[in-house]
Amino acid sequence: MRRIEFEADTIGELVDMARRWVAAYPELARDQVPANPEPPALEELQDVLLRITSPASQQFLREVAAQTLAGEVLPIDDALRVRCGLPPGRTFVGVLGVANRTMRRRAGRDVVSWDSAAHGYRMSVDDARVVGETLGPPIGAER
Repeated sequence: MRRIEFEADTIGELVDMARRWVAAYPELARDQVPANPEPPALEELQDVLLRITSPASQQFLREVAAQTLAGEVLPIDDALRVRCGLPPGRTFVGVLGVANRTMRRRAGRDVVSWDSAAHGYRMSVDDARVVGETLGPPIGAER
């Protein structure tokens, strides 16, 4: 997955930079899906999952996988923080970063992504199945 990053001092500058980029390269700004997309590298995902030792990151991945398989997204709330062993109000940046950084290094893609339309995290169904097989179901979830 290609990644484009912008750096600015203010949100306004950042938005202006992104707008200029989209105007200059409209063919690159559109979502481009290859005709025959490569299947996800499931072996690499399993290897990444076995390398993650943080209980909070493991629980977060279990939660995202369970919600994805149920056709839902995982919103971040205080109940999820408690289930992941984090104090209320603490951010998920480090918890999420462990999995995505490791997956980017191994397979060149993220395992968990933010769905802005649904306001929650999700992953591919194939990835969710591998997470469920490798890490098991969410611990302490009220389902």
